[in-house]
Amino acid sequence: ALVLLPSQLPAAALPLLRAEWSASAAELGWVVSAYQLGYAIAVLVVLPLTDRIRASRVIAAGALVTMLANLAFALSAHDVVTASILRVIAGFGLAGVYMPGVRLVAMSANATRRGFAVGLYVSAFYLGSSLSFFATGLLLTPFGWHGAALAIGLVALAALPVAVASTRGMPETTGERAHLDLRVLRNRPLVRAITAYTGHSWELFVMRAWLAAFLAAAFTLRGLSPTDASATASEWAAIMLLLGVPGVFLGGWASDRLGRSRSALLYALGSGAISIGFGTLLFAPWPALIAIGALYGAMVAADSAVYSTAVTELAPAARIGSAQALQAVAGFGIGSLGPVVAGASLDLGLGWAGPFAVAGVVGILTALPLVADLRQRALVRV
Repeated sequence: ALVLLPSQLPAAALPLLRAEWSASAAELGWVVSAYQLGYAIAVLVVLPLTDRIRASRVIAAGALVTMLANLAFALSAHDVVTASILRVIAGFGLAGVYMPGVRLVAMSANATRRGFAVGLYVSAFYLGSSLSFFATGLLLTPFGWHGAALAIGLVALAALPVAVASTRGMPETTGERAHLDLRVLRNRPLVRAITAYTGHSWELFVMRAWLAAFLAAAFTLRGLSPTDASATASEWAAIMLLLGVPGVFLGGWASDRLGRSRSALLYALGSGAISIGFGTLLFAPWPALIAIGALYGAMVAADSAVYSTAVTELAPAARIGSAQALQAVAGFGIGSLGPVVAGASLDLGLGWAGPFAVAGVVGILTALPLVADLRQRALVRV
């Protein structure tokens, strides 16, 4: 959670960055997505190495890189280009933390409770993202986005000793390879799980990138200044995203009982349906917008642990790192385009219905192939 504390600041401060840098919505989509893009690039090297190198060492190195990049963002980012470069570097570091941690947790857990264990781990990352929005919202008005970024980045430095201490003594196994092994793509259930994860990531990244800006637009219509609207919207976005913590936790728990594919398909259909209609709620009564947003935050997160668990179960033990690398490249690489496409829909004048509809349609379509697993029981009760 500490590693991700600075991660959502650009999304939380999006209206302010757009005004200061005179940037288009699509360009700001790139700033937000650069984090995921850096992650996708780095995992091609980092995750296969965890088949040979101790994952705990990779996690510590990744935490250090992402923390330094976040501090540099606070001190040096002054336009779309510099901000995007620093976000890419921060994403490089995250690649050394997130998926290697999933691997350690999955390997440590009993098979009958693996979804629950991975869900607990993944929920900590959702907590970090929601806290990022909340902390930014608290600090934007008194300190501006530069001051907020610096303060949050300094607090996040505590992640390094926590990362080192938390991985000490955990079981680690090594495989035969230290490079990407594409033979895992011969496993069709694994490919379907990765495809569905890609759509899940697309939908999640669009929601994280544009939720606070959407709420800020709603607050502006209700008479708040741009800064106050952004700050208040960030706090409400944090509350909505915070519900992803119990969402992903319960999602992993349910998948241990209902099966991975059945659970993932139900969550994808539910969150996708909400996404498609969410952007039409700009003028809705405030209680209705908050209630639906809260449900959205829980549903969009629920299948995260399901896919992460399934990949560790479907891949051969010696090639889990390669399978996770392909999962991350597809999910974060393709998913990182979601906020850009969503921003482009705003630039084209499609209104707020466009970005969220883009998220929901992709999330549903990529999950539909999981129906084949229900017939074959490939991901059910693994």
